[in-house]
Amino acid sequence: MPAIAQGLQGKRGGDVIIAQQAQPPTLDAQTTTAQASRNITLHVYETLFTRDEASNPKPDLAEGVDIAADGLTYRFTLRTGVKFHNGKTMTSADVKASMERYGRIGGSAYAMKPVAAIETPDAKTVVMKLSSVSPGFIEAISSPRAPFAIMPEEECAKPLGQPAMIGTGPFRFVEFRPDSHAKLARFDDYVPNTNYQKRDGFAGRKTAFFDTVTFRFMPEGGARTAGLQTGELQVLEALDVAAAKRLKDDKNVRTYEMMPWAFQTLMMNTNWGPTANVDIRRAIQAALDLEEIMAICSDGLYRMDPAWQYPGTNYFPGIDGLDAYIKQDQAKARALLQKAGYKGEELEVVTDNAFRNHLDTGTVAAQQLRAVGMNVKLSVMDWPTVLNRRTRPDGWNLWPLGMGIEPYEGPYNVVGFFSGAQPVQIKADPVIEEAQKRLTTDLSLQGRIDAVKQFQARVYDQAISVKVGDIGIVQATRANVVNYAPYRIPRMWDCWFA
Repeated sequence: MPAIAQGLQGKRGGDVIIAQQAQPPTLDAQTTTAQASRNITLHVYETLFTRDEASNPKPDLAEGVDIAADGLTYRFTLRTGVKFHNGKTMTSADVKASMERYGRIGGSAYAMKPVAAIETPDAKTVVMKLSSVSPGFIEAISSPRAPFAIMPEEECAKPLGQPAMIGTGPFRFVEFRPDSHAKLARFDDYVPNTNYQKRDGFAGRKTAFFDTVTFRFMPEGGARTAGLQTGELQVLEALDVAAAKRLKDDKNVRTYEMMPWAFQTLMMNTNWGPTANVDIRRAIQAALDLEEIMAICSDGLYRMDPAWQYPGTNYFPGIDGLDAYIKQDQAKARALLQKAGYKGEELEVVTDNAFRNHLDTGTVAAQQLRAVGMNVKLSVMDWPTVLNRRTRPDGWNLWPLGMGIEPYEGPYNVVGFFSGAQPVQIKADPVIEEAQKRLTTDLSLQGRIDAVKQFQARVYDQAISVKVGDIGIVQATRANVVNYAPYRIPRMWDCWFA
């Protein structure tokens, strides 16, 4: 039996059944950014570095990394004795092949572009040599978004979607039946990371107690809730907030708030129509009652946090000086509209009917903007249509968006969303471009934090986007699931049946 994390007195056994909203498009972990895939694959695969409970990078299959002073050489020392599910011991050759495969077809393959060569001087050492500095390299390869999964070398040459699902994680793959379920089993030869005493995000000393884990694909929320109530299901990836309130007195159910889960935002098109005028954008910013929007779009599960990185993370920029931007001031909004010469031009809010937080944010914001005299058109479409529409340089002004995995990952994908060849606001902003350049080239952590502060200050000053607040979700289990803790996926290690 694998070593049990200190203080855990868990009981082995049982098949735990999890209901998730969507079917995974693939279980080739490196290639997909789908949450439905991560839920499953992050039980099977591990990575060199991963994220702790506060989403900061931590070693996983690596003992650590030495980074050269010039930022161009990363020397990883691997944990020894780690076993793959096929019984093979992991070596540097497997890591090299896995990272090279990721650079070819990975879901975040851009992170490997600076890597000019990967060397393996011995079985427990991997040296990555970069052609240009990439201060966010460890943040990138530790992200679970499309995980940098380490797999056996012999699997890495296989085409997309065809490698056998063999990792080093606490559970091994059993079967995948489309439109039905995926099944995993405890890996009894799992080698825990003894540098930890307990779970810590995706890091930690992971102990598998359940014999098997079954992920059922159930898109209908009512069916998931009913299954939890009857005991057919033991874990829900997400429970409607309203249902969680109804079940708060049910002794057979436990609910867990995951806060924060996402940024709720209102993106602005700075290239076209009324929102090309900075004073009109500032008027929109002043007209909005952000807490009213959050209370409605989240069913009450929210927090008012104006920062563009989460508190407690390495890059939190602080919130000093933001009061002037986040308090509703309708008189100020009307004055800014007058200053801008606003003549009742139509302002189009485009939103979708797939995600309630998007639709509610767009609906309430439209009402609040009409209250200060703006001519607002609310256009509701399906999610793929909205995604296509918002990439156009014209034809939309405001777009409600919940940013989920990006703020969890850190600043690179958040700042990157507003910079580069296709910034979300359509028209590139020179100050944000400079902040992105600093973020991706400054070798000092403080310099990169200052870049995030520069980005945040510019977004507020130019009203490029509105950070409405942080939205949460509810995960749920049956009461007989002991020691569960919510996270970015329903983690089935370090918990067990009573």
